[in-house]
Order: sequence, then structure tokens, then C-alpha cells
Amino acid sequence: MTNFSWTKQWYPITPISYLESSHPTPITLLGKKLVIWRDKHQKWVAMNDICPHKLAQLSKGSINKNGDLMCRHHGWCFDETGKCTNIPMLSDKKALETACNSERSQIKTYPTQVLQELLWIWADNSPTAFEDSTSKQPVVMPEYQLDNSATDWFMSEVPIGYTVSLESSFDPSHAQFLHEGIAGFSPERAIPMEHFEVLEEISAETGFTLKHSGYNIFNQDMDAMRNFTPPCSNTTIYKYYDGKLALFQLYFVPTKPGYCKHIGKFIITDTPPQKRKFWFGLLPKYLQTGLKHSSSYKLSNQDLSIMHSQLVNESVGDRTWQKSYFMPSVADVGIVTFRKWLDEFAGGKPAWQGITEAPFQELSDEQLYDRWHRHTKYCPSCRQSLVLIDKIKDFCLNFTVVLSISALLLIIINLPTRIVLLPVLLAILNLICFYKLDLFRARFISSIPKKGLPVVELHEK
Repeated sequence: MTNFSWTKQWYPITPISYLESSHPTPITLLGKKLVIWRDKHQKWVAMNDICPHKLAQLSKGSINKNGDLMCRHHGWCFDETGKCTNIPMLSDKKALETACNSERSQIKTYPTQVLQELLWIWADNSPTAFEDSTSKQPVVMPEYQLDNSATDWFMSEVPIGYTVSLESSFDPSHAQFLHEGIAGFSPERAIPMEHFEVLEEISAETGFTLKHSGYNIFNQDMDAMRNFTPPCSNTTIYKYYDGKLALFQLYFVPTKPGYCKHIGKFIITDTPPQKRKFWFGLLPKYLQTGLKHSSSYKLSNQDLSIMHSQLVNESVGDRTWQKSYFMPSVADVGIVTFRKWLDEFAGGKPAWQGITEAPFQELSDEQLYDRWHRHTKYCPSCRQSLVLIDKIKDFCLNFTVVLSISALLLIIINLPTRIVLLPVLLAILNLICFYKLDLFRARFISSIPKKGLPVVELHEK
């Protein structure tokens, strides 16, 4: 039975902080290539990323002085409704009006709205899409006695599909084993989950709610609720007996076959402020954020390694998950429940729009642990950090040249050795700084080490 519509849904496509209003941004949703841009009314517009003239990507264009989206190829312009407003190569007013009013020059647009600092897109573009979108509200993070603004949204697009990504979020017990060495996780601290149950019936539109007990010696006294609201929300709330609360809001947005956007934030009550070194507070805000992001990949790398290995094995043969998975434990209830929802109501997988799902391709480590395409290219803070690092690198290199020339001149005019040594030593320090910055820059590009063996160390040895 399939009665869940994948397109008539609101999807959180990106945090607003990841967008720049000065130029259009390409995104992909359910296989559709879309372009996002902000119009003259300061509203975000989503439309098909294709110019009706010669099929160029509009996301490669610009916002003109009238606040319309202009194609980079031949300058065709479009307003927030998708109507063509100008064709520069048409000088005759009547011909221009006829062409701009033609259905062939129009671009399909999609309903959008901003809630909780996220841009939401209604994935349907039928004639009744804007009317239909008012009948349903996006699945936002609950207030629930917590300050939702205390932490920022984090987004990455991983080379792991929607199904395995979301399935993993209903499998809490894996943390003790897969994430050993991070946040106190350890196999020695794992305890069997005493209960994991489905509350009420699962449904196509409202999904399901799970309740479960703890899975390690630190959270054994908690009650947890995990709520899946289709198409992509997992809201998890941990309640501890001492009154402390923790909330995980995760979204898993199916972008294209084999890829999924992960958007989330984690909030916990009574969290002591992190002590930062004095110098850290002196850095630009974007660099502080970039440094935090660049140091947080280890946990997600561990997830990617296991999920990708699972997909490799799933691709061999044509067995269903019921025949492939062996699920004897209470801890497996979340996985089974999500898979049942997907099979019974949603056709077993996302309904891709206009594309055919290709056979699974195993990824190399360079592809799997790539950071640029996964996060950095989307994140303004990480991109700005890269630009700053490159500027400092250039300065170090240029200053080294100046110091070397200075040292040579001092030798020529026969000054004492101790004076000549000063620019030489400074030049050496600059070269060391350049080398260290180059290694640091690589942390924004890939998890593959730039020196030593090109092997990603996922766990301490």
C-alpha cells in the first residue's frame, strides 16, 4: 500500500545562515535541480534551475538591479513568479511582450517559507501547489522548555542515501560501539536496552512515536521519545530523572539517489559554558565557527564508514531487508518500525522526480571522506575561513621572499652575521607557518591526511 505523497510535503532545504542573498544558490530535492534566490521583496524564491531558452542553469546567473533572476548565458530575466521579464536580444516591444507571455518562457516555481531559521520548500509544482501547501505545516522543532536558539543548525550532504541515513537515527545503541572514544562512548559502558516500543499505530502522514530506555551506564535512568514525522523529521527527547532534558532535532532530506542532506541541532539543559582559550574569542566569528566545524568530522566519518559498508553489502543480490537483516534484539525496534513505515506507506524509497536511480557504486575513501562537497561549499563560515587562511598563506610566502632578499642585501653590504641571521630566522618561521597553514587548510577539504599514509583513522588504536 502506498498512500504517502513524497512531493506534497514541506522539506527543510537549508539553514538561512547558509544562504547568501546576493546571488542564486543551486539545490537538489528528490532529484529535481532547483535554484533559490531572494527577490526584491526580500522573499526567498524556489524554481526549476533551467532557463527555457537553451537550458542553461539559472543558478549560474545573477540578481539584476530590478531584483529579477538573470540567466548568465543570454541575459533572459525572470521574476519571483517564474514569468520572463526581459529578453535582451528582442528589441521589438510587441515581439518581446509576446515571447515573455508565452507559456514556453515561464519557469515553474515552488512554495517556500522560513521557519526556525530554516528555508522550507513544498516539493510539488502542480497548478494547485500554492493552495495545497497551506493545508499542511512544516514539522518544526518543538519548544519543549528549551532555548531553540542556543545552538546553530549544522548541515551536510553525505554520499549515503535517505533510507540508511534515517534508519540509523532510530538505532541509538550503535553509539557505544561505533563511536567509541567520543563523548564517553565505549563498549564496556553499554547495557542492554530493557524496552523499545511503538506508541500507537504508525500512519502515512503522522509517522510513528517510539519510547525506549537507556543503552549505557550514563543514561540507564532516562526515558527517551523518538518521533518520526514524514517525510524527514526525527525529533528525539531524552528525559533524565534529575530533571535534565536533551533534544535532538534531525532532518534527513532526500536530495538525489545515493545522497541525503543532514540538518540538525542538539540542545541540552544545564550545559556548562565551554571554556575557550582567550585567543579563540579574539578570532572573527566566522573563523570560530569554521574551526568548530573542522574539528567535528570524526563522529560523522565513523557513521559514513559503517553506513557505506552496509550499502556495499546490500547491493549484492536482490534480497529484501527482512531477509537480509537479522533483528533479534529489543534495540532493533526502531529500525524495523521505520522500514515498515517506508514499505507500507511510501513505496519503500523516495519517489525521485524525473531521474532514474542508477545501480549502486562503491565509493573510494577520497569520495566518502570528502569535506568540500559534504559541507564546506555550503557553509559561509567555512568558506570564509578558507579565504582567510589563503590570504595569510600568501602573506607568509611574500614576506619570506622579502626577508630572503633583505638577508642577501645585508650579506652583500657585509654586515655582521648576527644581523643577517635575523631576516633568515624570520624567513624560516614564515615558511614553517606557511606549511602549517597548508595542512590546516586541508582540514576543510578532506578527511584524508595530507601527510603520512592517506588513511582516515576512525578510532584510537
